[in-house]
Amino acid sequence: MRKNKILIVEDEALIAKDIEKVLLDLGYSVSIILTSGLRVVSRIVNENPDLILLDIMFHNQVRGIDIARKVRVQLDVPIVYLTALSERNLVKRAKITEPFGYLLKPVGEKDLEITVEMALHRHAMEKKFKERMEKALLESESRFRQLVENINEGIVMQDKKGVITYTNDRFLDMIGYTEEEVIGKPITRFLGGGILKRKELQEAAKNNESRKASEVSWKTKDGDRIFTILSPKNIYDEKEELRGRVSVLTDITDRRQAEKELHQSRELLRMLSLHLQDVRERESKRIALEIHDELGQQLTALKMDISWLSNRIDPAMEEAKKLLQKMDSMSDLVDKTIQTVQKISSELRPGLLDDLGLVPAIEWLAQDFQSRTKIRCETRLTCGDIILPADCATAIFRISQEALTNVARHAKATRVGISLKKDNNTLILKIQDNGKGIEADEMFAPSSLGLMGMRERVRPFGGNLNITGTPKRGTSLKVTLPVNWVVKS
Repeated sequence: MRKNKILIVEDEALIAKDIEKVLLDLGYSVSIILTSGLRVVSRIVNENPDLILLDIMFHNQVRGIDIARKVRVQLDVPIVYLTALSERNLVKRAKITEPFGYLLKPVGEKDLEITVEMALHRHAMEKKFKERMEKALLESESRFRQLVENINEGIVMQDKKGVITYTNDRFLDMIGYTEEEVIGKPITRFLGGGILKRKELQEAAKNNESRKASEVSWKTKDGDRIFTILSPKNIYDEKEELRGRVSVLTDITDRRQAEKELHQSRELLRMLSLHLQDVRERESKRIALEIHDELGQQLTALKMDISWLSNRIDPAMEEAKKLLQKMDSMSDLVDKTIQTVQKISSELRPGLLDDLGLVPAIEWLAQDFQSRTKIRCETRLTCGDIILPADCATAIFRISQEALTNVARHAKATRVGISLKKDNNTLILKIQDNGKGIEADEMFAPSSLGLMGMRERVRPFGGNLNITGTPKRGTSLKVTLPVNWVVKS
């Protein structure tokens, strides 16, 4: 088979050579004309190419349009214009030459390949169509049917009133009707309540518009629904008047079902995650109370017993001094154990969160963080007049806790600020440090379970969590919650 011959008419040699290399790699035969002289048209005619890539500008003069107009008179060859962004205003002027496309310079390899193949394909189809029209109409219809019946997509043709005039077998298989039951019926009769409605179809036809590809549902004969991607294209006659529309339909029913199941699976996982968080919070609260009440009381009683024993040691005894020192050591150990119990209990579930609310709990968290890490922690909490639902307050507290933990572990910061305020209809929590700054790829990394957990904590409340990082300037975490979750005291 003869290679398609492509002629490049371009006054910039480097651009022409780059395009030539891509086309040669794609298997085309290529020639180049770099001049814009008087004989350029005759040279193009002598080359007799299958496609012309024509620079719309020559030496800053609009010569390409004139050349194309003269070439079209002598040759039936598709022309694709090479143009720059600044030359877009020339597109309207170029329409008179009926170009097969436009390529913006510098030309991308994929754009070049698609445009060339589409232009050659379109020109071949137009040429075949003209040949068929010159022959019998019956032969033309036969070839057309062979083309559309051998593809896996459904095809529907309708007139400008929306009445179906042709369908291929694939579409009939999709909806389960026979050709006799479909031809002559309005296309809206078979729509299943998808995006494309009767009114939209009629208005599109009335306004001579081609709709963009959209997802459409259809009613099958047995009462089921299928879903397709519908790609419509208007059909015009020689007078540029609308004759109808042809639509290509790709069945996506299985894909939609898979997407639905995936969505349900994600929702179930989110529900499970929320349930586990709730169980963990309740269990942490129970353990904290038991540690604080039971173990704390027992340690207090032990300290009192040690004190009682100390008071009953006779100073005159030979071992009295050693016994009293041992008692003091035991008392100190009990004090430290009580402090450890209080610390563990607070980390499991701060009593301040349940007793006094979110603001005091965050203040305690900031003070504890500063004392443990020696990182300065400043707070601006201007929401002292609000009360949050318990689960919402817990979510904000845990996010603050996790954020401060990340600062201590990763940020290498010397200062961190926490602010909580109510702005119109939104509650805003912001935590910002002056550390090294989080990298973009770290924000959504699978290993960043803490960040994922924070995002999931605000999701049930309709909130949003945003994290931004600036190298060597720190990381900022911002949580916003709608006001309907805030109850004024």
